[in-house]
Parts: sequence; C-alpha cells; structure tokens
Amino acid sequence: MMAIGIAVVVIYALILGVLVLRYDNRNPRRGKISGRGGDFSE
Repeated sequence: MMAIGIAVVVIYALILGVLVLRYDNRNPRRGKISGRGGDFSE
C-alpha cells in the first residue's frame, strides 16, 4: 500500500518536472522573437 503512494508521488513529480522544463525552454525563444526587447522609442 505504501509503495503505491510513493509511486503516485514520484509519477506526479516527474510530470510536473517535465512541464516546468518545457515552459522554461519556451520562454527564451518567445523573448528572442520580439527582437529589441520592447525598445521602440527611437
């Protein structure tokens, strides 16, 4: 019974880790699309 609970927590942690890594990897790519970083006052 305890092993099932541990397995659920481990699986949840792995899924959460994958989602965080995917989100973190997408942000720099989106930032580079904007080019000059919002400095359009010139």
